Amino acid sequence: MINDLGTEATTVHTRFPYSLVIFFVVLPKPALNPKQERDLIRTLERLGTRKSVLNQHHLAEAISMIVWDPHSGLIDINIPPPKSILRIESIHNKIEEIYLDRYKGLPPHD
Repeated sequence: MINDLGTEATTVHTRFPYSLVIFFVVLPKPALNPKQERDLIRTLERLGTRKSVLNQHHLAEAISMIVWDPHSGLIDINIPPPKSILRIESIHNKIEEIYLDRYKGLPPHD
């Protein structure tokens, strides 16, 4: 999956360098064991760090990880950890910041 995200980001950024690539990774809780969860969070946090068009193409501007319980349908609010850049409640701020930095003052945004 990680290679697929990197490949997809590379494809988009190669063709459209100024585009914002945002991924939502949604996983059922029973599919994760604690080691996989830690490794996946660490890897996705590294992959979601593209701030500039000069950064590497395989990075995404933002990634959100959501873990849900398929039996109750509820999202696990403890995964990822509260300070993680993968939290769903903070992704809109990150997208807005990068978008404004990249496009502010350019048509039709001027």
